[in-house]
Amino acid sequence: MKYTTKQIGAYGENVAEEYLKKRGWRILSRNYRVNGGELDIVGFRFGVLVFFEVKTRTGDAYGLPSESVDGRKLSRIQKASRHFLNSFAYDGRIRVFYPLGIEKRRHVFKKRVDVIEVYLDKTDGATRINHIKDWENKL
Repeated sequence: MKYTTKQIGAYGENVAEEYLKKRGWRILSRNYRVNGGELDIVGFRFGVLVFFEVKTRTGDAYGLPSESVDGRKLSRIQKASRHFLNSFAYDGRIRVFYPLGIEKRRHVFKKRVDVIEVYLDKTDGATRINHIKDWENKL
């Protein structure tokens, strides 16, 4: 069965979300869209608010997944992240939800953009993840 790029991308985002949750990240939002930009996953952990860009590939025909997150894409992510902060942050704090419906306002000490590369093996369905932290400073 052949999958569309949207289906592959959605699967990669699900894999990335599970990866992040296992590492203690609180997922604040998925697929946050504004005019001119989108945030795949927004996560919070230990005072760090991260805007995750997830790139999924089934092969290397188009190069490394992170190579598609260029300056133009990064500026769209930054625009969407500013909108997200204007909408959900107040006085340097952001709402974080915990199990059992507990909500707390947590102080944001640092913000950054990370790229998560998800590699899918077509033959056995296995996945491999590469988490690149602080992508803005690597460009």
